[in-house]
Amino acid sequence: MNQISQVVKILKEQSNQGNDLSLLNAPLLQKITTKMRNSEELVFLLPAFPAKSPSPLKTLGELPDLGEVLALEGLQNICAQISSIYKPGAKIIICSDGRVFSDVVNVSDETINNYQIGIENIIKEFNFNHIELFSLDDLYPDLKKDKLREVLLERFGKDIDEVKSLVCANEEYNRLFNGLHRFLIEDELGLNPLLTKNQAKKMTKSRTYELIRRSDAWSELINFHFQDHLRLSIHSYPAHHEKFGIKLVASSSKWATPWHNVTVKIKDKFELMHLQEALKLNATLKMLKDKYAYFEITEA
Repeated sequence: MNQISQVVKILKEQSNQGNDLSLLNAPLLQKITTKMRNSEELVFLLPAFPAKSPSPLKTLGELPDLGEVLALEGLQNICAQISSIYKPGAKIIICSDGRVFSDVVNVSDETINNYQIGIENIIKEFNFNHIELFSLDDLYPDLKKDKLREVLLERFGKDIDEVKSLVCANEEYNRLFNGLHRFLIEDELGLNPLLTKNQAKKMTKSRTYELIRRSDAWSELINFHFQDHLRLSIHSYPAHHEKFGIKLVASSSKWATPWHNVTVKIKDKFELMHLQEALKLNATLKMLKDKYAYFEITEA
């Protein structure tokens, strides 16, 4: 098996893609092939790790827990495996997008700060030397947080009416809207349990359009500053898509993220699920190194 095929295999193990080398025709893997033939370092970009969900039904608090440790470890292992067979090596730049969305998703900028510091500390503590961080703060360190978002949208944002039109006309945008709307509804109900689902649905509809607007602007900024990049995603995509989906916690049966869930150890596997689900299963709270929370279900 040549190096390119080995890289395909490594990526495939933490993705939702098929089991054959037809993945070589995927746009991202065609880019990888070109870079490897030119002996270039493989630099992947992954917009992710924004902040913990504010819903008390989903997470334990605002700081990273074992889920983030496992997710970062998985990303580190991808790059370490590639680097072991390909001398120029590989790294992943995590484009932390929490600052982009904070005011839309009911998360304060202070909470974003604390979460980002927690992610930085995990990378240092576990020596995840193939991972780097990038955020909106790095581009404009002297600007206040609201101004950061304003500049982002001025330079890269679509008009909100254009976003609404895309949601109506484009299947992928419509699917994205429904997924993000569901997340916002869940979080709103977690924060305000007296609301009905219909009330939460109405309250979060305009915010969902704004979330898509921010997401697109962030993607455009990333494309501008990291041209010819290798784009990974936390979302599942078909093989022909320009983005390549990576499952952050490979052992989990759900395609999910640690910032919307807690981590539950069941036998020898880690599952991601909402906190309320873990508590219904009578999972026991545990700590790794006295600071990274997770749950465990032990057989009677």
